[in-house]
Amino acid sequence: MFDRYVVVDWSANSTPKLGRDSIWIAVCERSGQVSTTNLPTRCSAEAFLVELFEGDEAASTLVAVDFSLGYPAGTAAALGLTGVAWSAMWAVLDDRITDDARNANNRFAVAAGLNQQLTGVASPFWGCPPSAANAHLTTTKVPLPLSVAEFRAVEVVLRNSGRRPFSSWQLLGSGAVGSQSLMGIPVLERLRRRFTDRLEVWPFTTGLRSPVVGDGSIVVAEVWPSMFAIDGSSEPVRDAAQVSVTARWLATNESSGGLGALFAPAMPPAAAAGVVAEEGWVLGVVP
Repeated sequence: MFDRYVVVDWSANSTPKLGRDSIWIAVCERSGQVSTTNLPTRCSAEAFLVELFEGDEAASTLVAVDFSLGYPAGTAAALGLTGVAWSAMWAVLDDRITDDARNANNRFAVAAGLNQQLTGVASPFWGCPPSAANAHLTTTKVPLPLSVAEFRAVEVVLRNSGRRPFSSWQLLGSGAVGSQSLMGIPVLERLRRRFTDRLEVWPFTTGLRSPVVGDGSIVVAEVWPSMFAIDGSSEPVRDAAQVSVTARWLATNESSGGLGALFAPAMPPAAAAGVVAEEGWVLGVVP
């Protein structure tokens, strides 16, 4: 299906950073050769991806990112957004998030504003430095209103299997992914507009099925590297090992003929509707 597999370990750092807890990108070619690149800012990571996609326009690419591509079903409606839920949410984040060339950003202010719209209290987004806390965003978790779910369907499945994925609402703390989603989705939205004729987002634009892949196709999907056993000794930084292992896992599934099935998890139509319209899914998770 694909000529290369790109796995992105994102970061929400507010200053440039290399090494642990920064941005790592692994590129696995069809030959099986894997290279990893460490980038200090989100701007440089976006430029890296643009150059990769433009450098070989005939190559088909699977881009797997380690942050949530959607929010629990009903989020867009609670915000009063119209149209397709996931796309409307991406547009809102792209419009509101600012992120400069040195990683300075306004994610906590945006989260507070979304809380104000969603519930009028400091929920569902939570977790911030004391300096960013206010009436609509706090340093610690506030009980969720009954109208807002804490987890997406895929996270419920993972938790029921003994895994412990974090909620998209948690912005700060070890293992939290909420800030990465706030900062990563606008980048993907810009890439989607730039490569509009080439780029699909699974399962939002493809449905829960194997995407149609041709020359130059780009398919973005969500992964959760914590699903895999990572040998930290293979790389100087564990983050680098995670993206390398995940990229090889994708390539191995394709070579064994199993990659297509990962894109088509079987689930009841009612559940599938929410996944495709708003929540998204993690590649490789079985419902």
